[in-house]
Amino acid sequence: MVAAISMSDLARQKRLDIDLNGDNRLSSSHSVGQAVDLYLDRMQIPDRGLRWTAFSRGVMLDGKRRLGDLDFTDTDWTVMPEVSAG
Repeated sequence: MVAAISMSDLARQKRLDIDLNGDNRLSSSHSVGQAVDLYLDRMQIPDRGLRWTAFSRGVMLDGKRRLGDLDFTDTDWTVMPEVSAG
């Protein structure tokens, strides 16, 4: 189980660190998708109708997965819009 999450964009210019024990907006019962939504809100990034996803260690995290169910190594996330070719 993760106790803290660090989320950033691809360029690592916007970074948000969240302590799941101290932040009253997220807890271990929230989902990855809710954490991504909080990141977009706090960093004032408009979603522009795109679906946003989080990656940890090069693997896309399931947006429905609870934060309490994540492996303790999944603490550093890259948040980016989902794109498709064509």
